[in-house]
Amino acid sequence: MDLDHFYLAKMKIELGIGKLLGIFGVILIAIFLIFAVKNSFSKGDNVNGSIVNDNIVNGEGQVVDLTVKDYNYYPNTINLAYNVPAKIVVDTDKVKGCFQNIAIPEFNIRKLVRQGDNVISFIPNKKGTFSFSCSMGMGFGKIVVS
Repeated sequence: MDLDHFYLAKMKIELGIGKLLGIFGVILIAIFLIFAVKNSFSKGDNVNGSIVNDNIVNGEGQVVDLTVKDYNYYPNTINLAYNVPAKIVVDTDKVKGCFQNIAIPEFNIRKLVRQGDNVISFIPNKKGTFSFSCSMGMGFGKIVVS
């Protein structure tokens, strides 16, 4: 009789641990889904913002300020005019970590920006849509040249 009692007590403990692990798993999945939905439908500050072609400054060409918002480059769509010199000025106070190593492969650009050396200068001499990203691909965006 004592063995039966011990066996029943052990079964209750195992069932209790199983329930706890199940509840913990459901909580983790719920947290993941909340963040996934938040990032998918985030419209608060328009993460897919765009700078239009009014970024030409005093004959110096096009100047675009690049920063980070909601864990990605902002703006993540940059519109540039074809064959007009462009400068992307990176806000190094906000752009940190791998986001400071910016690559624009179609224009053969790869630059590690830092305080005092935060400008990427080039001439967009190809028309089309081109991607840019950080060195790890965590931050990304596109440049539209027309």
